[in-house]
Amino acid sequence: MEDEFRKLGNMIIHRRRLGVGDYLFDSSFLVERKTIPDFCISVKDGRLFRQARELAKSRIFTCIILEGKNRDFKTTGFSQKAIQGILLSLSLVFRLPVLRTKNTLETVQVMLQSYKQLSGDEFLDQQFYTRPAFVKKKRDPFLAQKIHILQGFPGIGTDKAKRLLIKFESLWAVFAAAEEELLNVPGIGKETIKSFVKILKK
Repeated sequence: MEDEFRKLGNMIIHRRRLGVGDYLFDSSFLVERKTIPDFCISVKDGRLFRQARELAKSRIFTCIILEGKNRDFKTTGFSQKAIQGILLSLSLVFRLPVLRTKNTLETVQVMLQSYKQLSGDEFLDQQFYTRPAFVKKKRDPFLAQKIHILQGFPGIGTDKAKRLLIKFESLWAVFAAAEEELLNVPGIGKETIKSFVKILKK
């Protein structure tokens, strides 16, 4: 799957164990990916609905991607009516959107397009930047708390929070910055700033 991501651009990818879900985009969009065989096995062993309950508790945008072609269901022993009932439960009871894709490449494309629409910014503004690194200075004992606070704003994940702190150095300066100044931070787009300012003012 990483190779498919890299085909579409120079992205920052980290491997880490998530409490729930398979892919986390900038701490603002969570995806559970299932192939059709895995989807059906997880229904039989009860894993699917346990995962759905945990996903539904997430405070960020979350969805399930079901990958494979309709003919793949024929070998699973599930009727079309049963599959429809399960998908309706996920969508209506757990309020989890279920997106269909045919293969791995399409799954990656759908995930990135979904993230782009949810973030509201142009995709290039969101993704194509190197990971920020703090210049070695006197250690800031409140750095983790500052990053955590900034991550609470829509469209701002760990990397963007670090870029903001690199440029402005303090939360006070970030919150007091003009919109034009914020736009000069790599990865921060107009829609992100709009949501950021709206929350600050209200």
